[in-house]
Amino acid sequence: MRDITKLHPRLQKLAAQLQQECGKQGLSIKYSECLRTTEEQDALYAQGRTAPGSIITNAKGSTYSSQHQWGIAVDFYIDMDVDGDGEKKDDA
Repeated sequence: MRDITKLHPRLQKLAAQLQQECGKQGLSIKYSECLRTTEEQDALYAQGRTAPGSIITNAKGSTYSSQHQWGIAVDFYIDMDVDGDGEKKDDA
């Protein structure tokens, strides 16, 4: 989920400040992950284990061991064509 309004109120404020400060420096960022449900976290945990792909987390959703499940973590990415090749996807 990419909705920062679902995060802890203090983190919402900090995430918005980060985006604003990056913008002042000419960097565009967007959020890729905010709050995750148990089901979403379990699906990520399964990746590389019982589902295709590489392992990306050691936090099971059923144990609530991911900070994302508590709304106190946010992942972001650069939303710019950093290398000037006309594509943003390879720069995130």
